[in-house]
Amino acid sequence: MWLCKKTSAGLVVLAGTALAQNSPPTRYCDSVTSLCYSGWTGGNGVLIGVAMPNVTVAPFETVLQIVSPIKNGWVGIAWGGTMPYVPLTIGWVNNASNTTIYSSRMAYGLSLPQPFTGAEYSYLKGTGYNTTHWTLNVRCKGCSQWADVDGKARSLDPQNATMPFAHAYASKLPAQPANNRSTFNVHSAFGHWTLDIALGKNVDFNKAVAANLIPDGPPSSSVPPTSSTSIPTTLSTSVTSPTSTPISTGIPASCSGVNALKNPALTAPGWKAVKVAGDLIQPRGVVIDSAGHLLVVQNGHGITAHEIGPNGCIKSTKDLIVQMNLNHGITLSNDGKTLYASSPTTVWSWSYDAATMTVGSTSKTIVTKMDDRGHVTRTLVFPPKYPNLLVVSHGSNDNFDFDSGDITKGRSCVKVFDISKTPDAGYVYATGGYQMGYGLRNGVGLAFDQDGMMWEIENGSDEINRTVTGKTWDIHDDNPAEEINYLGDPSKENKQWYGYPTCFSVWKPSDFTDTKLNVGDQFVLAPNNTFNDTTCAQKSTPARLLFQAHSAPLDATFSKDFTSMYVTFHGSWDRTPPTGYKVVEVPFAKGTTGFGPKAALTSTSGYKDIFYAEKVEDCSTVHCFRPVSIAKDKYERMYITSDSGGEGEIILLGKA
Repeated sequence: MWLCKKTSAGLVVLAGTALAQNSPPTRYCDSVTSLCYSGWTGGNGVLIGVAMPNVTVAPFETVLQIVSPIKNGWVGIAWGGTMPYVPLTIGWVNNASNTTIYSSRMAYGLSLPQPFTGAEYSYLKGTGYNTTHWTLNVRCKGCSQWADVDGKARSLDPQNATMPFAHAYASKLPAQPANNRSTFNVHSAFGHWTLDIALGKNVDFNKAVAANLIPDGPPSSSVPPTSSTSIPTTLSTSVTSPTSTPISTGIPASCSGVNALKNPALTAPGWKAVKVAGDLIQPRGVVIDSAGHLLVVQNGHGITAHEIGPNGCIKSTKDLIVQMNLNHGITLSNDGKTLYASSPTTVWSWSYDAATMTVGSTSKTIVTKMDDRGHVTRTLVFPPKYPNLLVVSHGSNDNFDFDSGDITKGRSCVKVFDISKTPDAGYVYATGGYQMGYGLRNGVGLAFDQDGMMWEIENGSDEINRTVTGKTWDIHDDNPAEEINYLGDPSKENKQWYGYPTCFSVWKPSDFTDTKLNVGDQFVLAPNNTFNDTTCAQKSTPARLLFQAHSAPLDATFSKDFTSMYVTFHGSWDRTPPTGYKVVEVPFAKGTTGFGPKAALTSTSGYKDIFYAEKVEDCSTVHCFRPVSIAKDKYERMYITSDSGGEGEIILLGKA
């Protein structure tokens, strides 16, 4: 039984017989508002309650209550049970106005959720905090029904007793607690659960809500979300005529109207970097067209086109395609006349005119029915020797996607599609095209060497343990390694298995106290008589070089002479101390076994930093740039997107 009482701060404290951790949904009533909720309690002492009117179908208004120990910096709920493409409600304490505030968000991938205007919130009485707990009570219009990644309607079903929900929380407050559009760090933990929302039905719902609305509206220090489709910029939005100004092929000292990097960074000797754009919305994929313009996917907005000035700075910018589910993948056909981009589930194409930076009015579906769970970035590339072959990578649907070990599932793999034979409705990813390797957990980076052979940059698993004869210990800080894998000739099918979700690469051998392993050896999480480390060595295709665990490599490109591969490290979110947040150079050469990294697989120093955070030990997902994608111009300069660190930026990096 629940007893509710009101404290001097207006905080609702739930006393009496407490629900157990991760308890089943239970109906409880709040004496402050007289509303009754379907309540769930889970990790770190958090209670989440949902109240609704006495209706049977969506859409309908809801009231959300979050009660959290004060130690939690922020707590969030995902109304659809997953992170991307569902309404998210985040709450935290705002000490400046002595209250608790909401933040309406939506994520367009596994990245910082953006402000979301599709849901409307109002504060209710009881919102506040004291020395032990904080409470957020808000009415939401737009949390019971929304559009998914492909625009289809999704909704809460009061007649389904197991509606999926999810939550997350972190110990750190957002960067600007008084601003509900603030950036915030990655969660400390998260969980999935179900709720019987019908337990929270209220016959007098509208009357109770009206009686409890805070009459003066949100706290004065709370900043309502603005449209996530607006792109603040200091640049002109007009496309200017070609200039006769002499072209500089180097890196400028600065770009007019563009602030310095949000967070300090250093370059290696012989290298130079400058910020060319800021205030972007999670810039991800980037490509340079045949006229030298920069096309950028802004996750949750669409594609923007940027004219490059003679000094390498951005001269003007404009929207090219406004489509919120475009989240990462972008490429151009080898002749530059067709633009390709992707959502988590679909690849489309548009006719493209580089001279005017315009696309055709209609799109064509190329690939469809990709999985919208887990890793939703889809890298798109055309091999330089095969203009009809579109390569599309597909990550796993979770940290451990065990079904993806089946080649027919079409996940954790790289596939090739002949666009000259595209079906009218597009290829179905799992059954169409052909394989270029599977057992690749999340191969976001793809690059082609001087022979046209394809290389893949691999993100290893997070939060792993080793279990042997009933004993389990944590090895996740330094294992498994991230990988460079050789996939080969894109015109020939490759059905090799690269290990995931069973076999992983060793980075730190000393973590394995049960056996002798070396850097580059493969291991399983729980060896047994049927499948063990030795089995991996026999069945799995090994990597060609390794990176520090949790570096999160996201893109790769070769230098003009193919003596170096440049790789972006997005940076860790689950390692202490942090690692990544940099761009590295990997020396390549032809050796006795063919072309590949100069360093051996057993090396932990086969690459060097060329652009990196000043103090990586202080980095987090909202502090320090997070390099994502590279577009290399004809002068060998690299335009690199950074999708977090407090501001979406584009950085120009090149030889000094």
